[in-house]
Amino acid sequence: MFISDKGALLLEEQDIVYLIKEKIGLKNFLLQLMESLEAGFKKFASKKITVPARYEFLFPHGSIVPMSAADDEYFACKIVNTHPENSIKYNMPTVMGTGILVDVQTGYPTLLIESTILTALRTAITSAIATKYLANKKSKILGIIGNGAEAMPHLHAISLIRDINEVYAFDVDEKAAKSFKNSAERLMNGGAEIRLSNAETTSIESDILVTITNNEMNRMPVVFSNWIRDGTHINAVGGCSANQIELEKSLLERAKVIVDFKDQAIYEGESQQLPKGKIYADLSDIIVHNKEPRTKEDEVTIFDSVGFAMEDLQAFKLIYELSIKEGIGKRVNIAAKPRYSKNLYQSYFLN
Repeated sequence: MFISDKGALLLEEQDIVYLIKEKIGLKNFLLQLMESLEAGFKKFASKKITVPARYEFLFPHGSIVPMSAADDEYFACKIVNTHPENSIKYNMPTVMGTGILVDVQTGYPTLLIESTILTALRTAITSAIATKYLANKKSKILGIIGNGAEAMPHLHAISLIRDINEVYAFDVDEKAAKSFKNSAERLMNGGAEIRLSNAETTSIESDILVTITNNEMNRMPVVFSNWIRDGTHINAVGGCSANQIELEKSLLERAKVIVDFKDQAIYEGESQQLPKGKIYADLSDIIVHNKEPRTKEDEVTIFDSVGFAMEDLQAFKLIYELSIKEGIGKRVNIAAKPRYSKNLYQSYFLN
């Protein structure tokens, strides 16, 4: 919807938190986001959403990535960073995002949005969707290696898909692990036992394993093949740069590997360790039934999640619609509105 006369809608962090917490409810929002993202995967499969592969800019202290996607109504772009020292030195998130939603008919910006929270939530919901299609139906034990900002959203999202009654967790930062345990116990409210453990035990005990570490580039894997039981489903989320991995190559070789976006995963995900032909499918192929999901209970499945701009497009559209409905945010006249569209000097400088 083109609304140039009203300006772009600006959503700050506090607006998003208020909308989700007070107006929609966190669980209800996650369910709506799940529906939106699953619809997005279907639209991508039918080529109704266009997504170019992203390019990562590397800097001495981290990286910054522009991610873009478009459908027949909107173009979305998110600038997202990964700066591992942020939480230690500056008490800032390791991953932060800022986004824009643009009307494709005119190029006019309709939404400017803080996207750190949405990035965490949409990533977790995507893992939950993969879990829905790929994990054994009777899976009840969840393991999470890496207990930073993405850990709680993943626990919450996956608990909406499977009846989780036990959680194993590990982080090299003991404070992060203890903080996660405290929050997880509040979220699950006695419905699941939360156990802090080591990486090996967490891997061995899990029916569903999530890896959300910030393993450094060119380092050893975090999870090894002999730790993983037959029938386990893994959501590999942390490795999202060239030469950055979490899983041992032999684990990928024995598993059925599904990716969020093949054009990126072969360069940035766990799948960079494999020949392109060894990737079984995009998640969109599974959702629209072009490819069969899990076919045997003892099969190991891996969802290689590197981050997919389609998810941001769908998340921005959803939050935009909800914000308009609830009257959240403020309008800003950020785009140029010259008096003479073909003569900027006459409009601005010579009048």
